[in-house]
Amino acid sequence: MVIFNYPKAMKRVFALFLFIYSPQLIWAQDGVRIDNFRIKLNGGSKYTQNLSVPLEIMASGEPREMRVSMHEDFKDNNSWLPFKPNYGLWAFNGGEGEKFIYIQLKDKFGGTTAVMKESVFLDKTPPKSPTVKIIAEKGFVNNPMKEVALDLLAEDAKYMMLSNAKNFIEARWQAFRPNTKWALKGTADGLREVYAKYRDEAGNETQVVSAQILVDSEPPLDGRVSINAEQKVTTDSKGKAALTIFARGASHIKVAADTVMSALPWIPYVASMEWKLTQQGKNTVYVKFKDQSNNEAPKLASGEILWDSTPPEDCNITINEGAKYSEDPDGNITIKLQAKGAVFMMISNGADFGNTSWVPFPKSQSYKWKLTQGNGEKKIFVRFKDEHGNETEVFTGTIIQAI
Repeated sequence: MVIFNYPKAMKRVFALFLFIYSPQLIWAQDGVRIDNFRIKLNGGSKYTQNLSVPLEIMASGEPREMRVSMHEDFKDNNSWLPFKPNYGLWAFNGGEGEKFIYIQLKDKFGGTTAVMKESVFLDKTPPKSPTVKIIAEKGFVNNPMKEVALDLLAEDAKYMMLSNAKNFIEARWQAFRPNTKWALKGTADGLREVYAKYRDEAGNETQVVSAQILVDSEPPLDGRVSINAEQKVTTDSKGKAALTIFARGASHIKVAADTVMSALPWIPYVASMEWKLTQQGKNTVYVKFKDQSNNEAPKLASGEILWDSTPPEDCNITINEGAKYSEDPDGNITIKLQAKGAVFMMISNGADFGNTSWVPFPKSQSYKWKLTQGNGEKKIFVRFKDEHGNETEVFTGTIIQAI
């Protein structure tokens, strides 16, 4: 039997040979057979509105196991699981803010990688305090196609969408900026509205906000005024009337009882107002209109009403041509009536006018009437009314029935 006794130098050569030609042994002792370890969380997007996000784990080499946790020390999930590149959905917990995930891989020899981390920002809150303001000289636009300036605001906004239509037709998201020029659409005068909404990086959108501005290149149109809702006559004792006023695009008005208005001040446009009639009989009210651009309507609007608050005048009654006694066995008498302007009358044997009604005032001014039964003093009560409903006080006549 031959026994070799290698010197120490030969032993070192042999060890070097084992180092070069035994790679499995070296990887198991000195390294991990995993390269290009990366985490793709939420598809690579930094922001999310959901607690559950897709998770992908990428690595080359020979990964066999993994452990995943929301804590760097894996205190909530220390179990090793088979390596799965497409993990599926990972569910975070808690409220809004930055969410972290920690992953470590293990190869088939038991070697482990360093702990890799990735994060995503959970944001479910849209930008705050969204507003849009239209900046234009004097607060209106003279030219329908004139550009206006917009002041825009929304805390934490990354994008904005602007439109002249509430449905944002053909509008596109664009980078947020606090000031921009904007072209109003349309050619007709009237209110224009600009709509805006904002979005943050997580995709949270605000509610729609809007601002209005008047496009005014024409004078007020369709000016009208009516008195007491176009009532023909008023009997108000104080001559109070209600005006209903309308004109498209008007911002100020002048109101007068005649057409001379140069000395009158402009007052803010109102749709209705009280008015004091100036005279018994026909009254006319004139209204002049202008808009915020000082465009005056070329024509005055007018309305008419008849004011009649005077009851019939010069009223008197005479019984049996002024006789003191009546000897008619049936109690019949003849009443001579006088009432200028009277159209109706009411006559009664009692002061309460019970069970009586208005009857036409006789053209002959003579009226047949029957007294109550029995002898003695008899009173006749009469009142008059004109065509507009003005009533007189009660007039009384007396005669003694003696049969």
